Amino acid sequence: MKKLLKPIKSRIPQIIAICILLLVQVYCDLTLPQYTADIVNIGIQNTDFQFIIDTGKIMLLMVAISAFATVGVSYFSSRVSSGYAKDLRKIVYSKVLKFSNRELNEISRSSLITRSTNDVNQLQSVLAMIFTTMLFAPLLGIGGIIKAFELGTDLSWIILVTFVTVLALLLIILVRVLPYFKITQEIIDKINRVSREILIGIPVIKAFVRQDFEQEKFQKVNQDFLDVNLFVYRNIMIMIPLMVMILNLMTVLILYFGAYDALSGGIMTGDIIAFIQYSTQIVTSFIMIGGFLIILPRILVSGRRIKEVLNTEITITDGDITEIDEDSVIEFKDVAYRYPGSEKETLNNINFKLEPGKTTAIIGGTGSGKSTILNLIPRLQDPTSGEILINGINIKDFNLKTLRERISFTPQKAILFQGTVKSNMLAGKSDATDSEIENALEMAQVDFVSDLEEEVSQGGSNFSGGQKQRLSIARAIIGPHDFYLFDDCFSALDMNTERKVKENLSKLKNSSILIVSQRISTIMDADEILVIDNGEIVDRGTHLKLAESCEIYREIVNTQIDNMEDGL
Repeated sequence: MKKLLKPIKSRIPQIIAICILLLVQVYCDLTLPQYTADIVNIGIQNTDFQFIIDTGKIMLLMVAISAFATVGVSYFSSRVSSGYAKDLRKIVYSKVLKFSNRELNEISRSSLITRSTNDVNQLQSVLAMIFTTMLFAPLLGIGGIIKAFELGTDLSWIILVTFVTVLALLLIILVRVLPYFKITQEIIDKINRVSREILIGIPVIKAFVRQDFEQEKFQKVNQDFLDVNLFVYRNIMIMIPLMVMILNLMTVLILYFGAYDALSGGIMTGDIIAFIQYSTQIVTSFIMIGGFLIILPRILVSGRRIKEVLNTEITITDGDITEIDEDSVIEFKDVAYRYPGSEKETLNNINFKLEPGKTTAIIGGTGSGKSTILNLIPRLQDPTSGEILINGINIKDFNLKTLRERISFTPQKAILFQGTVKSNMLAGKSDATDSEIENALEMAQVDFVSDLEEEVSQGGSNFSGGQKQRLSIARAIIGPHDFYLFDDCFSALDMNTERKVKENLSKLKNSSILIVSQRISTIMDADEILVIDNGEIVDRGTHLKLAESCEIYREIVNTQIDNMEDGL
């Protein structure tokens, strides 16, 4: 809870201003019925027009002050609630950026989007409602009760009966809708997930003519959301006419029983009018509180979901070492890895070194664990056993920023960000000059960009797969690093372009290069090739050695023989 309330601390002065303005607003609203009673009891009964005019001027002043206070409350509450939401989103976003692959698997990406947007918006709404309703309603209700009793009537039992009736109605509605608020948020997660899958998979959906199937799948989730919301809001909206009916019945009862007291001289006509107004204020305040209580469960669900993100334990944490020596060596020592929930180890007994000036390659079948090895080096995930060492020191002992600044990682899927070619290149080196960017683009054979300010659409959708891979490679090699990791990022390149890019990569002197690939042409000239099968290194050596001694490697070569005749 402390983490959820942390963004409010910086806004204490504004909250104090809201409380002061609320007190002013309540005071003005509570004085109006008494002035009304005075006009009826004194001004009209005594035909004192001057008294009526003077009292009316005071009432207008009170209304003006109340209106000013109401505007002030709305202004400050909107500032506080929107600022709170902004800071909370920032906190959630900062926490998510620290998530490793393990945490991202525990809380889905679609759910994280919902929690960062919809759930935060729910808390923003309730915070504004607290300032404009939950602080105002109790003050108005308590003040109304005090003022009503000060009138000295015996009609207070009507308020009690009305209150009990309103409370019973609110409890019935609350019990009916409470379980559905959590379901609503879960369905929003599902809508996000289905929408995301459909939008990403549009080419596949069209290729297999699956539009109708996907449309039905989305329609089912959408209909579930509609059904739940209809049930919830039907129950909530029926409360409005019922509450209006209860208020009207209360007024009728006050007038009916108050008339007898007025005829007997026990109460003045103006006091009956004032009592009706105070009773209305009291019951209205109860209704406002009840309306808040009805939506409170939904807010609590949103709060719990955000708190779950903030309380998620980060499995990959910073070490204390902030410096790494030059010409570093990375060593895998008996490394094993098992994905959470899996009964089988993805990697087992992995041992190899990445040394300066040498290129190491990894090849193996799909699902053999090649990409997992690369993910372990920048600590996107940590091994379940064994050690990964840099110059004999466990990488867990290094500061994450220090470690990752020395590593360049090009993922399997080329990821570009919306902006320009230059802005994407600056992600690899924030202070890169135009000449450095152009040099990196040239090394990666990016010959299709005429201007560094050329637009890059979201996800790089305005470039082909091979173009995105070359831009991704250029971004990876623009800055100096000790280790360059390439995860099958040459797959969309033709043989000639791949050859030129690899020749340029050989200019990265004194750096270690680790290439994961399915293609023999990509790895055949590496200093050492590791053959992975079922998560284990079954053989290692140069291309020629493995082609003679390793059956698995020979099989891979034979499947690509048509494209490899020149290379062999």
